[in-house]
Amino acid sequence: MSGLLDEVLAAHGGLERWRSVTALTAYGTFGGVLRSRFPGNRMANVTVRVQMAEQHAIFHGFPEDDQQAVFDRGDVRIETRNGTLITSRLNARAAFAGLSGLRRNLRWDALDAAYFAGYAWWNYLLTPILLTREGVTITEGDTWPEAGEQWRRLEVSFPLDIHTHSQRQTFYVDPAGLIRRHDYIAQPVGRWAHAAHYCSDHRLTAGLVFAARRRVCPRGPGGRPLPHPILVGLDVDQIEVEF
Repeated sequence: MSGLLDEVLAAHGGLERWRSVTALTAYGTFGGVLRSRFPGNRMANVTVRVQMAEQHAIFHGFPEDDQQAVFDRGDVRIETRNGTLITSRLNARAAFAGLSGLRRNLRWDALDAAYFAGYAWWNYLLTPILLTREGVTITEGDTWPEAGEQWRRLEVSFPLDIHTHSQRQTFYVDPAGLIRRHDYIAQPVGRWAHAAHYCSDHRLTAGLVFAARRRVCPRGPGGRPLPHPILVGLDVDQIEVEF
C-alpha cells in the first residue's frame, strides 16, 4: 500500500477496524438530476445493506415500498419483501451497451437502477478499505489546490472483476487524511459522464468515519467542477455497522 493510503485508512478508523466489519446498513435520501431516470418511487428514501466480503447490496422499499432490489456481484433482481422473485437480469452492465443502451440514455427500468445504485453504494460505503482489495493498483499523483488547501491524490486502477463507475478513478485527500473528492466517469450513465463527487460532513460511527453528505457535479476542462447541475445528492442520516 502507498503511504498516503495508510494515512487515509488511519483517518477513517484504521485498517484493522475496517477488516472486522461484516456488513453496513445506511439510511438516507437520494436527489439530483440522475434520480429522474429511476422508476417507481425513484428511491427517494434509501435503506441499503451492503456486505463487505462480497459485491452485494439490498435496497429495501425499491422500486415499490413493498419490494426490494438486490445487486449480487453484477447480477440484479427485484423481489417481494419476503424474497419471492419478481424479475432478474444476469450481467446487468452489458445491457447498458450497444442498441439496448439507447433507451437507457433517457430512462432506466428497475433492474438498471438496481445495478447502478447497487455497485455505487457498495463502492461508496466500502471506501477506503475498497482500495486494499486484490487487483486494485494505486499511485500517488500530484497535489491539487482546492478549498484553500493542497489535496493529495490517489490515482486508482480497478480490476475488471470489481463493479465500479470506471476502471480509472482519482481520490483527493485533505491534510487530515479524509477523502474529500472522488473523480470518475459514470460509464453506465454515459461515456460523457465525467463526474466530480464531493464528500463532506464526515462522522464517526462505531469507530469508522463516513461522509454523510455527497454531491456529484459535472467535471469540466482541466478537472474543474461545474457548479450545476447536481447530478446526484446523497445524504446519509444513519449507518449501522455489523461486526
